Amino acid sequence: MKANQRFTMVATALSCIVCAGTTMALVSLDAPETNGVVKGNSAGELRPSLVAVGEPVLASLPHPATRPSLMQEQALTRSADQPSVTTLPELRPSRLSFVSPDVGELEFSDDVVEAAAHPESWSVEVQQRPATAAKPRRPAAARSKPSRDSKVGKTRKVRKKRYTLKQRLAEISPAAVKRVSAKFEAAKVAWPPHKIALLGIKDEKALELYARPKDGDWSFVHRYKVLAASGRSGPKLQRGDKQVPEGIYRISYLNPNSAYHVSMRVNYPNAFDRKMARKDGRKDLGGDIMIHGKNVSAGCLAVGDNSAEELFVLAAEVGKRNIKVVIAPTDFRHKRDENQTPLHKGPNWVPGLYEEIKTAMTDYRAPPPQTAPGLLSLLGLQQ
Repeated sequence: MKANQRFTMVATALSCIVCAGTTMALVSLDAPETNGVVKGNSAGELRPSLVAVGEPVLASLPHPATRPSLMQEQALTRSADQPSVTTLPELRPSRLSFVSPDVGELEFSDDVVEAAAHPESWSVEVQQRPATAAKPRRPAAARSKPSRDSKVGKTRKVRKKRYTLKQRLAEISPAAVKRVSAKFEAAKVAWPPHKIALLGIKDEKALELYARPKDGDWSFVHRYKVLAASGRSGPKLQRGDKQVPEGIYRISYLNPNSAYHVSMRVNYPNAFDRKMARKDGRKDLGGDIMIHGKNVSAGCLAVGDNSAEELFVLAAEVGKRNIKVVIAPTDFRHKRDENQTPLHKGPNWVPGLYEEIKTAMTDYRAPPPQTAPGLLSLLGLQQ
């Protein structure tokens, strides 16, 4: 049993004893008995305890075994036909001294008796946990720069390395140049070229590479497969329409830190796009149209990492000013089949745009028709 429980039991027992004694004393004073009949005081009688006395002094409590009871004292006092008013001693005992021995002997449990015999055990039980040694505080300078060992086992966000254009080219050029120069050699085109052109054909999901020497004609080099391109036929009109632009463009920026490996930015919107937007009353035309790696796209041309590296290195070799980009809804160099999906009409200026694209494509002789794809192409191992 806990100390606080033992203390509560002792306090409760003592309270019961005091209350019982007080109650019996009050009853004895207010209702005296005579031959078993309770008689009240007459109007002229005073209760013995209210007789005027001097200053009250607490009397010592006699032992219950030798002290006569209150009833016995009253019986002796009223013997010999004496009046009911009794002269009491000058010292008035306390009411608490009139505890009748008829209450009997109080019995307590062994726990209560043991607890009463040891007051020091009456305190509340408190469980104290063993104190742990405080960790020494490190200086502020040491906390600002955690050691390498303190980072072991912790998850850290790895920051992607930032490249300069020169650093990125040094990293990817050796393998990319080897691959793209092999394509020039297979097409019997001089390497390195003076200028290049990229023809994007949306409905065929193809990006054709053409090159020319300083004093020469355009020659077909390679046809890259576009792995992802959103939208449908028709020009890009505003931000968020997920359309691939259509028109004649340039390369404005080489991004060595693209989220899609490496990328080349197309200069959309160009002068023609802005002019038509003013005519239509359109304001937010969008931007950031890229030719990049990976195989996902929203308004851009995704050609995969290897192809993106080859075109990226080639663009850096010839310079941005010597690159032309033509993006067409279809290949205007071939007569369209009636079964082909009709081109999106769009605004009334779109037919004029398509005439310009068709004229620009005539400078680039279409490659010979492709034979049935080989096993490597079917497995996606040949681009």
